[in-house]
Amino acid sequence: MAYESGRHDADESATDRARVDYLAGEADVELDAADQAELDELRALLADPTLWSEPPAELEDSVVALIEAQARTTTESLTATTPSTQAPAAQAPSAPLPSATAPIDLGAARERRERRKGARRFTRPVFLVAAAAAIVAVAVSATLVLRNTTSQRTFDVALSATELAPGAAGRATMLKTDSGWEIVLDATGLPRLDGGEFYQAWLRNADGVLVPIGTFNEGTDVTLWAGVPPDLFPTMTITREAADGNQDSSGQRVLVGTAVEEGT
Repeated sequence: MAYESGRHDADESATDRARVDYLAGEADVELDAADQAELDELRALLADPTLWSEPPAELEDSVVALIEAQARTTTESLTATTPSTQAPAAQAPSAPLPSATAPIDLGAARERRERRKGARRFTRPVFLVAAAAAIVAVAVSATLVLRNTTSQRTFDVALSATELAPGAAGRATMLKTDSGWEIVLDATGLPRLDGGEFYQAWLRNADGVLVPIGTFNEGTDVTLWAGVPPDLFPTMTITREAADGNQDSSGQRVLVGTAVEEGT
């Protein structure tokens, strides 16, 4: 049996040498067809120039750092999982824990590192978009607050009835805009006027100067506009008018009120 084993080892060594010689380009090497086909495939693979590309200079440092990190992680895992007391002698031995110096699967580690890089590449744009959206939202909010606290002034007008419309009442809100003063009026107790008759709203200053700010037929959700400020023209009146060609006020006032700025 010892003689047969030695002869078998000698045959294998001779075959291995023949394979090496064939790969080295020796022409007179005798191999069977299967070995020759396999070695031809290997020779073509080794001839690929990309296989011999120079690795990056930082590869060695990366591998060393990866091994050190893996060793620290394994050591910490051992410390955390090692029981404080030994198991009883009768207990079946547990599976051996991995050694801190166990071989590192560099291929798996490299794959994990590439996955983390890919996750960072996909996460960063999402983060930037979210951050940009947050910045825009803050900027818009700041702009709205600034407009509300500086340029936008608001006046309220409580309108009371006169003897011509004893059951009427109303309220108006005046908001400053770039186009002028937008006035939203809601009035109750005023009958609808049609057929050439209508209501007209006015602003009046301390000298009695009247500025027309719009006409309407009934007092529900009316929008008026003024080109003069209510702090200089604080009195609002609503009159009954007719389309008679006379642009002056008829004097038939049905509602009267005074504009008061919010916050004062």
